[in-house]
Amino acid sequence: MMNNSMGRDKLMRQIQTYSFAVYDALLYLDAYPDSKSALEFYNKYKKAEERAIAEYESRYGKIRLSDNEGSWQWTNGPWPWQNEEVK
Repeated sequence: MMNNSMGRDKLMRQIQTYSFAVYDALLYLDAYPDSKSALEFYNKYKKAEERAIAEYESRYGKIRLSDNEGSWQWTNGPWPWQNEEVK
């Protein structure tokens, strides 16, 4: 379950982690399509990925091009490097 106080960068890293797990499971399933454990793994992390994406998008806006319905609004916000603080 996602932590409601999770920051934007941390939430994006969580999405990337889930996305990697999903993609890796798909590659494995290409080679072993009858693997029940791989399919369970895939389903678990696909659901987690979708929940994390939904949370991110509800807070910060769309991150998937296919969900923008022809709009390019994601380019209107600041780019990631424009929000970085100098440490």
